[in-house]
Amino acid sequence: MREVMALLGSLLGKSRSVRPSLLPLLELRSAVLTLRSGYGLAPTGSGTVCFFAEGRPGAGTEAEIIAGLAGDSARRNLVTHDAHGRTIVRCWRENGDLGWLLDDLVDVNEKLAQAGFAAWLLHSTVDFAELRDMRHPKLTMVYRRERGAFYPFAPRGTRGRDRAMELKIRSSLTRIVRMESDIGRWRPV
Repeated sequence: MREVMALLGSLLGKSRSVRPSLLPLLELRSAVLTLRSGYGLAPTGSGTVCFFAEGRPGAGTEAEIIAGLAGDSARRNLVTHDAHGRTIVRCWRENGDLGWLLDDLVDVNEKLAQAGFAAWLLHSTVDFAELRDMRHPKLTMVYRRERGAFYPFAPRGTRGRDRAMELKIRSSLTRIVRMESDIGRWRPV
């Protein structure tokens, strides 16, 4: 039946593009118990959406306004830039509520995509920290929208990373959320 619909669509000049999904980002909720019990990590209530706003005149300002106002209408997201020309939208929830944070991150992604910035979306992140020190994240779960998969980033010091911890977390979460299998794609954030 799908083949018939695809053929009919192509004959009528209609094409169906496959859009990257944000649903796996929401599935990160199910990984919290494993991260807490196995590694002593809990959500900090902080996450980001990272994108480039290059390519269109005035696009940077337009995208920043959209990203700043997305999510919970009671708060504004913090929009900053890094040395690599990326725009970072930081969303947070004071109580560490991962469900609301993930909803905010999805909303920022969707609003930017609807405004024509889908091709410039790079990744979304969610920070986790040890319960005794929630101000300093020990793990960032990175979601690559175009791949539909997560990878763990465990910073160590100012420039290093704890690759052993990243591999353990990937192994622990593989059956819970879709994990990026190619570690060559695991970029620092």
